[in-house]
Amino acid sequence: MTTVKPLNECCFRVSTLKIREGVVERLSLLNQTNTLIYIAAGIGQISNKTDQRKVTEGKSYILTEEYNITSLSGQLLTVYTLSWNKRRNDFTLPPSLPLADQAPAKVVPLWEEAMECQNRTSISDLCKFQAIVWNLLSLLTDQTEVDRIEESKAFIKNRLTNPYTVTALAEKAKMTPSSFTRAFKKQVGMSPKEYLITERMKAAKTLMLQNKGITAKEVALKVGLQDEFYFSRIFKQKVGQPPTIYMKRTKERVAVVSQLFLQDHLLSLGIQPVAAPAYPTEYPATKGIPGYLKSELHGTRLLNAEKLFQPEEILFTQPDIIIKTPLHNGEIQSVLLSHQQKIEHISLQTNWNDYLREIARLFHVESLVDGIEHEITCLETKVKDELCPLTRKGNWAVIWIRQEEIRLYGRQHHACLDLFYQKLGFEPHPDVPDTGYQVVTVEELANLDCDKLLILWSREKDVWRVVQSNEWKALRAVQSKEVYYPKSQEWDPWGPLGRKHMLVQFASELQHSKLIV
Repeated sequence: MTTVKPLNECCFRVSTLKIREGVVERLSLLNQTNTLIYIAAGIGQISNKTDQRKVTEGKSYILTEEYNITSLSGQLLTVYTLSWNKRRNDFTLPPSLPLADQAPAKVVPLWEEAMECQNRTSISDLCKFQAIVWNLLSLLTDQTEVDRIEESKAFIKNRLTNPYTVTALAEKAKMTPSSFTRAFKKQVGMSPKEYLITERMKAAKTLMLQNKGITAKEVALKVGLQDEFYFSRIFKQKVGQPPTIYMKRTKERVAVVSQLFLQDHLLSLGIQPVAAPAYPTEYPATKGIPGYLKSELHGTRLLNAEKLFQPEEILFTQPDIIIKTPLHNGEIQSVLLSHQQKIEHISLQTNWNDYLREIARLFHVESLVDGIEHEITCLETKVKDELCPLTRKGNWAVIWIRQEEIRLYGRQHHACLDLFYQKLGFEPHPDVPDTGYQVVTVEELANLDCDKLLILWSREKDVWRVVQSNEWKALRAVQSKEVYYPKSQEWDPWGPLGRKHMLVQFASELQHSKLIV
């Protein structure tokens, strides 16, 4: 008689946790059970009385004691766990064992498949479950190749002027040239030669922007290319324009001292600033700027706008012009007072294109504005047509759920709300504010009695806290399932590039973003 009991007693168990910010989950280890955890999404922290560690996406950790685990960001912390009982299984992993970083796209399907198989009773499914677990363990403990490729990337970055050959890199990684090239391309997405060229072009951009008066020949030599013409050809191939044209973007060296992303307007006018604001807490994965600006700002010095600007850091970039808007709290940059002849003050505007026209006037490129505005108007019309099923019936309210308050936004004099109500045809509820915003309670939202509700820019933990309340469930839009919560953290339509980015995402995101509680 066939039995599956021995297979079942291998005692591997997989599970998943989804943890919202502010929630603490206890990872309990009973009956001498060891646990391996894998972070599939988010940033968190594991801690007990003697240990505290930050955990990040794509990484795995071996636990031999009970831990608390919490999320450290607005994103849902998604954790997969693999547990096994040492009493029934000779298998063990030492806590000090280095584990490989693995992209969620590569291993999450395996975790999900293992979870589906583990509770089935057929021999085939239990064998399949064991095979998946061992495959996962193989991937997560294969640190050697990952480390060697990371070391190779560092070797390439640090020796742009005199790079290692592929053969030399392969020898350092203790691999054959062909297997090294395959592994490198698999992990990095390009060959070692392509990676070298990419890093050289990034370094070239930084040199051009941060070194006043540098020539294309000098840049070529500094990135390890003796032939200026070869450098120009490669640069044009990778960047889209020759170095001489690219350097004209900083013919007048512009620094932006503002808490607004005015670099967006500059870039749309063909001008790259030598220094510009960034928000590292808001955009940690992209060095403080929205993802759609990342590649455009290679070489620009990013200034932390979450703190007081450091004038010395601004002047270090040798700007010819400093564009400055009024700063929050009326901050005065004393060191800049002696450079008033360089500063162009721009007042705060109510329309995105007012900034564009003002900046275009400063640099005598007013002729470009009409074309930029026409392109965006055409895109707005296209998106408006796509959204007709949503805008045809019912009135709307737009809110931002923050940690301490809920903001109900007005219908005009705000780039995002002007776009939403004036350009895309959404009908505002008659009782939303005319301009600006007002702080409201959930009860006041219920009294507003809007047909449809749009939640923008809000962190998941703040939304989750509010939507669990009985008052929220009484909202008309909630009861009719007409609450929309799109991924809008990068929606910033105050500049041409941000506006286009938002419009491209808007129709598809909105139609698939109903909030179901």
